[in-house]
Amino acid sequence: MQDVRESLAANPALPEHLFERLAATGDEDVRYALACRDDLTEAQARTLRAHDDADLWTLVARGKVPWAEVPRDDPALLLAAAQAGTAPEAAIRELARHPDPEVRAEVADHGTGLPPEVLAALARDPDPTVAERAAEVPELPADLAAELARHAHVPVRVSLAGNDRVPPSLLAALLADGGRPAPTRCGACGRQAEGCADHTPGVRRIRLAAAANPSVPPAALEAFLDAQEAEEGQEAEEAATVWLLADIAERTDLPVSLHTRLAAHPDAFVRKALARNPSIGESLLLRLADDPDLIVRLAVSENPAVPLARLTADAGRRRLPREPLPRILAATDAELANLAASRVAQVRALVAARPDLPPALADRLAADADLGVVRRVAPHPGLTEDRLTDLVERHGQPVYGAVAGNPGCTGALLRRMARDAGPARKAVRPIAAHPALPPDVVEDLLTHPDPKVARAAAEHPALPVATMERLLARASES
Repeated sequence: MQDVRESLAANPALPEHLFERLAATGDEDVRYALACRDDLTEAQARTLRAHDDADLWTLVARGKVPWAEVPRDDPALLLAAAQAGTAPEAAIRELARHPDPEVRAEVADHGTGLPPEVLAALARDPDPTVAERAAEVPELPADLAAELARHAHVPVRVSLAGNDRVPPSLLAALLADGGRPAPTRCGACGRQAEGCADHTPGVRRIRLAAAANPSVPPAALEAFLDAQEAEEGQEAEEAATVWLLADIAERTDLPVSLHTRLAAHPDAFVRKALARNPSIGESLLLRLADDPDLIVRLAVSENPAVPLARLTADAGRRRLPREPLPRILAATDAELANLAASRVAQVRALVAARPDLPPALADRLAADADLGVVRRVAPHPGLTEDRLTDLVERHGQPVYGAVAGNPGCTGALLRRMARDAGPARKAVRPIAAHPALPPDVVEDLLTHPDPKVARAAAEHPALPVATMERLLARASES
């Protein structure tokens, strides 16, 4: 019955007197579920705290505890209040001067909204871990960024190089040589940055971080890639470079020369990232569509610029994607109508997955003879009650889950499907979560053999209060 109590604690229709009973159980999982309720009030937070302070941090972090009631002797709680926006600026200033560097670093993590002088003090903190966090703050002023670009410790410059709000010219300088003067300390061991045999050389780490930053100028990237190709790195460095090149391949502001170079990279992971990039041009996109690696060819279909002719030509040879493809989402009504008339069921299914289909087209696809097409169009909100009922009558249990995903599905149809589906999990789980599910069906599903269905029923707002009381009484007796 533990799951029942937790599910009741998450039920948005839980009445106040049952909230208090659940809070008094002393069960930490139940109390945590109560503390995480979206509609939790300050009064309910006080009720939880009256029984136990175990969830105090969660309550403070969610802004459910007034500043006057936050204990002043616990830095973790003060930080949580600062991050929730309930702590005054004076408290943040005091935390920034805390003797524990980890606390000061957490203040830097607070990020946006820090007073300028507090941010400056954190960036100049004697402990490099604090300065490292400060270097990541989006509101870092240009002069302070320039100062951190000269920091002795490698990790500080690495963090700065990853901050996409840093001026592009400064990022280009970090990309070129790690910044001047050269760093003198390796962040992993504190020894000389370039003299440590156990860790990646510091300058290289800084340059890799800058190269992955989407704000670094493309011209600086081209020179960096030239240098990369001339180097022979260790295996770990080569792996890091592959991830980096994949990040670069996703950029839409690169010159054609870089796109062409990346399309010829030997690692399919890089080519896959490039294949999703809508700015690479049709000729290069079609070249990647014939790539020898399947993951690259599949990525082409996810590109919003892929020609419809190519997309539909490949549709019959591949499994349908779970989500609507970007090119289908961008198709015009005329293009959609043309695709919906295709003789290939997979092409019609691609269209059926689009959530904003014109109602007439959605209705037409709902009458399709292919089950795959019908399943994908069944959740469309434009379908009428009669059409949804027709889908259930024609296809039976295989479409129950899809029909239950339709916001317009009626309580009567949900009841019919729930009682006919039996123990079928895929069919019943969406039914149990539908907001229109009638109370009597919710009660029936409480004893479903699938625990996820039973939990969904216990969390359903249509669950009668009398049933909640009975469940809680039974759970207390067990």
